[in-house]
Amino acid sequence: LPSSPSTGNRLQQWISAFVNLSPNSQAQGASVLEGIAGTAKNPANRPNTTSIAKTLFDSSKEIASSSGLDSTYNFGIHHFIQDLANAGEYCPLTLFSDKNTERLHREGHSLKRSKVHVNGISHHLLDLSQFESERDLDPLTWQEAFQRYLSWIADVGDAQSVKRWTTHFTTLAKDEAIRKNFRAILEFDIETRQNYALR
Repeated sequence: LPSSPSTGNRLQQWISAFVNLSPNSQAQGASVLEGIAGTAKNPANRPNTTSIAKTLFDSSKEIASSSGLDSTYNFGIHHFIQDLANAGEYCPLTLFSDKNTERLHREGHSLKRSKVHVNGISHHLLDLSQFESERDLDPLTWQEAFQRYLSWIADVGDAQSVKRWTTHFTTLAKDEAIRKNFRAILEFDIETRQNYALR
């Protein structure tokens, strides 16, 4: 019987795809076809497809990630930030951005510090004039910075502080508000954190 054009076309496509398979895949495909042919003769026999089923993700084959990966997520909060806080100075959110976190860790030894006297005690603190103004933050950088800021508060603050600042940022970060009034939100955030630092 001559094959219809559509059947012949499908068969050509199947053969074309089959020859592009690896030899191992061709062998597996052939065993499935033999099983299907056997099923057609005896419906009680079903092809065994479990032998060709493939697990795409297997955690037993994963390599443990190294803590030495080149990522800003592996950098902790730099001690210069902690020094500012210990001296009662304001820590602008810009210091917590991915870019500046990396900069502090990679270039900290060469960053300018200023001698500051607080309550009769001399401190060598990071000169903040080397960093952009936090009033110039864009919404995405502000969000990444406040996430790192919250992780720092969790490390150095009590549960009430963590809750207060989490609520503060969660409330301010509402999607609709960010799109409509980011500059006003940013100004309010800066003023709130500055007033908190002055206490």
